[in-house]
Amino acid sequence: MLLEEFLDPKILIVAGKGGVGRSTVAAALAVVAARQGRRVCVTEVDPKGTLARLFGSTAPSYQPSELSPGVWGLSILPEQALAEYLEVQYHIKRISRVFTSTHFLDYITTAAPGLKDILVLGKIWYLEQNRAIGQRHGFDTIIVDAPAAGHMLSFLSAPMGLSDAVRLGPVRRQADWLVDMLRDPKRSRVHLVTLAEEMPVAETLETSHALEKRLKLQQGPVFANGIYPALFSKQQRDDLEDGSGETAVGGLIEQGAGIGLKLDDEDVDALVGYRDFLEARRAIQARYLRRLKKETPQPVITLPFLFSAGLALPDVETLADVVEAKVATL
Repeated sequence: MLLEEFLDPKILIVAGKGGVGRSTVAAALAVVAARQGRRVCVTEVDPKGTLARLFGSTAPSYQPSELSPGVWGLSILPEQALAEYLEVQYHIKRISRVFTSTHFLDYITTAAPGLKDILVLGKIWYLEQNRAIGQRHGFDTIIVDAPAAGHMLSFLSAPMGLSDAVRLGPVRRQADWLVDMLRDPKRSRVHLVTLAEEMPVAETLETSHALEKRLKLQQGPVFANGIYPALFSKQQRDDLEDGSGETAVGGLIEQGAGIGLKLDDEDVDALVGYRDFLEARRAIQARYLRRLKKETPQPVITLPFLFSAGLALPDVETLADVVEAKVATL
């Protein structure tokens, strides 16, 4: 698959269970798109999101701010989205400030569940249509760091529910605009992110089925994040083991000395234990990767586990390199 084809829909929605690295994958996709010369806007709907930190920037505001060359970020808050909606649709900027307090929004969303999701999706629609207040330029790619999977389905289905509930008038038309945006495969696509573990894979498969059957949204490749790399080739393992299959302690100490490491027997025991742990984890991951690839019709892109104390832009760029290489093999 060509990268241009992979990035063809203007809106890429990145979704998954909490803790699977959803924001990191969204950031990597933003870097991939920017490398292709696209003007990218990456949005997050969680006010405590980590996207800005991944780019070494401060938390984005409601208006797009540049995070890195070619990549802008913004945080969509329902209160501000409501104020923008009232100003754009009804030209009541002064009154909107009265009606957009958090308490007032909580009150009306209790009576109209899903309204917050409608407001957030409406902001994305404004960005896509280049109609957002303060938007000085258009974006070629909009990447949405969606809510965690438990909320994501209700988030994406909110316009469908509103369209079914309201039969006539401007609200119905605006709900239909959002439904059209989400269901048009030339405009939007959902990418699920998971870990190769039992619960994330099960939830990913369940979410994928709901996206296809219930919401009728286009899905792209699934990202299996945090995959441990192979530690040794077969030859390297043979070099480190004696004839009985046990680790050749002396050989490992000797190899360490060759690169300036002074190891003793305890060090070797710790290294062997760590190796055994990682290989056991790789075996578990391999099992759930097989299930994921077998039960989802979408291709699966594996991303490596990054041994970093805290993820930053160099790590995001490393993942972007992997995405580019693996998309080319699809």
